[in-house]
Amino acid sequence: MPKRSERVIDYSVHLNGSEYLGTATADLPEIGFLSDTTKGAGISGEMEAPSPGQTSAMTLTLNWSNVGKAGLQLLAPKVHALDLRASIQEFDTATNEYFESALKITVRGRPLSGGLGSLETMTAMGSTTAFSVHYLKVSIDGEEILEIDKLAYIYKVLGVDYLAKTRANLAL
Repeated sequence: MPKRSERVIDYSVHLNGSEYLGTATADLPEIGFLSDTTKGAGISGEMEAPSPGQTSAMTLTLNWSNVGKAGLQLLAPKVHALDLRASIQEFDTATNEYFESALKITVRGRPLSGGLGSLETMTAMGSTTAFSVHYLKVSIDGEEILEIDKLAYIYKVLGVDYLAKTRANLAL
């Protein structure tokens, strides 16, 4: 039987690789591919044809419990380097034992918006910071699984760079 991923035990958000930013939940980027409808001779109808490595805009949103320096400093109009580090609980069905994997999501992006939330007695404020992401890397137990670098024209999955030939063709 396979090992089963069960849940995030805990995670933390860091700025520039070391500065802990505080308590937040994260709405992680969705990876969508740019596509166009293909139709014509030899095709029965229409089909969407995605362009390998060409992704639509990616957004990261951090949802803070309260307004604080950590969230507000991320509204500076510059690129911010963020690490989201998590410990993932898994279960090995062959040995009936729990184990943990390290998940690290690295993003670089510019602030799109910041919401201060609301003020109400005895409740979290619900402030937010949203980013336009141009760099994303996902590593599990130190192994790079996914890397997207829109500005360097990189789209890697499990070490295969699907934009390498495009980059070479454009280098002239």
